[in-house]
Amino acid sequence: MDREILDLIEKENFKRCHEKIGTLRKQYPNNSYLKVLETYVKYRQSPKKFDYESSLGQIYGPKGSTITSDLSALNMLHTFFFELGKYDEALQIYERANFKYPSFNSALQWFEKSLEDSNFRHLIRASQKMGKLCVDGDVSNPTSRDYSFWYALSILALFKFQRDQVTDQEARLLPQLAYRTLCTAKPFQSTQEVTVFCLVCTELFPGDLSKSNEVVSEIKPHLDKSLDLYLKNFLIKHIPEDDYKTMFDVCRRILAKIDDYELIMQLSRSGYHLGKSKTEIIEIIHSLVGDSRNSRLSYLENDKIFDGRISESSLLHYLSKYHEKPCCIVDIKRYMQSVDSDALKSVFDSLDNQSLIHDSNAFDLHLTESDSGHLYNKHKESLKSKPTTDYSTCSKFILDKVQSILFKNQNEPILKDVLLAVSLLENYQRLDPHNFDTGVCLISLYMHLGCVPLAFSLFLEFKSKNMQIDSFDYIMFSRYSTLFPSKDSDFLRGLKDSQDRFYRASMERYSQFMRLALKKKAYSKILGLIEFRDRLQRSSMKWMMSYERLQLARLCNDKKSDLLHTLHDDFRYLEAGGSLKFSDNRDWTLFGSNVTKDNLPSTLDYLNINEQTIALNCIKELMIEAIPTKQVNDEFIDRLLTETLSGKELQTALEQSFDEIDMWSFNVFYDLYKTDGSKLTSHLRDIKTETELSTCWKLSHVYLTQIQTLKTLDNFKRIKDNEAKKLIKTKLSDLRYNCDDSYAVYISQLSSACESLSRGDSHALLKSLDFTPIKLEPIKSSIQSVQKTIRNL
Repeated sequence: MDREILDLIEKENFKRCHEKIGTLRKQYPNNSYLKVLETYVKYRQSPKKFDYESSLGQIYGPKGSTITSDLSALNMLHTFFFELGKYDEALQIYERANFKYPSFNSALQWFEKSLEDSNFRHLIRASQKMGKLCVDGDVSNPTSRDYSFWYALSILALFKFQRDQVTDQEARLLPQLAYRTLCTAKPFQSTQEVTVFCLVCTELFPGDLSKSNEVVSEIKPHLDKSLDLYLKNFLIKHIPEDDYKTMFDVCRRILAKIDDYELIMQLSRSGYHLGKSKTEIIEIIHSLVGDSRNSRLSYLENDKIFDGRISESSLLHYLSKYHEKPCCIVDIKRYMQSVDSDALKSVFDSLDNQSLIHDSNAFDLHLTESDSGHLYNKHKESLKSKPTTDYSTCSKFILDKVQSILFKNQNEPILKDVLLAVSLLENYQRLDPHNFDTGVCLISLYMHLGCVPLAFSLFLEFKSKNMQIDSFDYIMFSRYSTLFPSKDSDFLRGLKDSQDRFYRASMERYSQFMRLALKKKAYSKILGLIEFRDRLQRSSMKWMMSYERLQLARLCNDKKSDLLHTLHDDFRYLEAGGSLKFSDNRDWTLFGSNVTKDNLPSTLDYLNINEQTIALNCIKELMIEAIPTKQVNDEFIDRLLTETLSGKELQTALEQSFDEIDMWSFNVFYDLYKTDGSKLTSHLRDIKTETELSTCWKLSHVYLTQIQTLKTLDNFKRIKDNEAKKLIKTKLSDLRYNCDDSYAVYISQLSSACESLSRGDSHALLKSLDFTPIKLEPIKSSIQSVQKTIRNL
């Protein structure tokens, strides 16, 4: 029955809702849940007419007249208050219930809802209450002592994830309470309990020498038992810098069990200060870990410590084994400040220089005079003999050529150069079809050109399941609603379901893992799990997809109510956590170490979407929702906009976040939202409908952003200005009329650029690598697929 009523609410069948609830109220006149549900239905039916104080606040609010202990009623009240943006009140109902009707089950629900809402203040109080109400003796359930650790972890979560919200009084009291609570639980019964104590001392008492000494004292007894990496890190961090003897002895004891680079470095430094010789230290390390990568690196480290420079003999000792290993680059670059480049080149040249990885490493370290084209030709035969599913380091040489073509000046590369880079990558990809690095580069260049279908076919070859939805999919689906809004094609079919499935499954796994971690007392996992959930909830990719779906729905005249409902819910989660910040989980290392999200090359400009861009696009969708009725959203939207701007002028924020066309679209709706469209006619006259709209990906993006905006305006009954209404229809008609001509112009430019690859320097480069120019036909076909999709909107 409960699910039936809630479904009726979602379908806005309020008449049937009232009938159902009325029947139930007659059967159960004193049922608290039904009373709350009835009030909630009235709110959902007429939000604008709902009087919060008289209908809810005065009854169930912080000073309300009624306190219920009914768990179903409490759950419903939590939903109700949360939807109203009363986030603290949504949890105070549990606190009040536990004050008047103490119950472990309601305290547990209070704890779970606090965790769900990321309200760590309530989490602290709920865990404390559970410790008081639990019954010791049941081995299957946590004891009151166990809740001491839950309590401490809740305080740690507040300071770790919401430090800017901690008051001065909390900053003074809560660390002391966490510390004293754990001290009463001594002696600790596991390394997990010691880990919580170390976290409290480290995070809540930074720089406190007495707490550092306690950490060392607590961990030392575990050195000869089982020492995990958490405790190893705490121990190294808290041993005083000048206590060289303790550091040396501790590192020596741990190295007998694990081969760890950091421990070797610490042992070397402390040994130096204890007056031990370089030879003695190296011999100790070798006796503990054998002839490993880390022990060979210790030669470099000890040279650096004792002599300030790394000798040729130490370089030779390391490189003789690792000069043709991928780890060589990372290891040597760590010591480049102490390495003489001539000595390094001499050692490299003395070693076998016929292997591909040797040459690749030498190239990366700038130790060879050979250019990338020569090195590719030297090793290209290896592409024929390697296993098909492996990918070759030859890709480094091709990518170097691609970068030299695309980034030879500060301006956006011309079409001929982009197509030359595509030709290099396509030819190479045929020889090394599973190469991820060149594949990603090729996908991004096809996206830059606006060839979304071509990019997608390649993307599918590299797409795998699991977490890549959050870290990899952005290279394909950023701005999809204005690049290729083909909702019935393989490109978008199933995209929403697969993403929803991923985030929903991740949230379900989070709840399962959290319960399991607490039950199994795996305390070291708790803060990581909280952070994992928060990063998913705030994921840039997740939020980008929210507004892209809404833009696609507007473009295709589809229903938007469910999408808007989800957007409101997601914004409430961010508000409840006290911050509108997003978590950028996109993996920018896909494009190499030189590319950062704040300094993207022009060929990746389609990915230039920052945190402010995401927030303003989502707020734009809320404004569009509010414009037809101008009702309850005003306060909510204005609050979100104020926090997003953080004191900046709106125009400044728009210039930092949008290109010209996106800024225009935002201003159109902001003007309607704020001033009832006083500048609408002026904004409409700014639209350019000529055939030379733009090139590459911006051709579709500019065209569809204009179409999207105009179609939305055309559906607004609120616009009464006849000139504006006429302009909307005229501009829509003109844009559609010129669509084919715009794409014809672009295809003509691509054709000329393709032809130019068969002569001059471009031809010479391709011929030197035994490559052929890319054909126009697949690119033309891909662009025409986009054109056909767009033309029908």
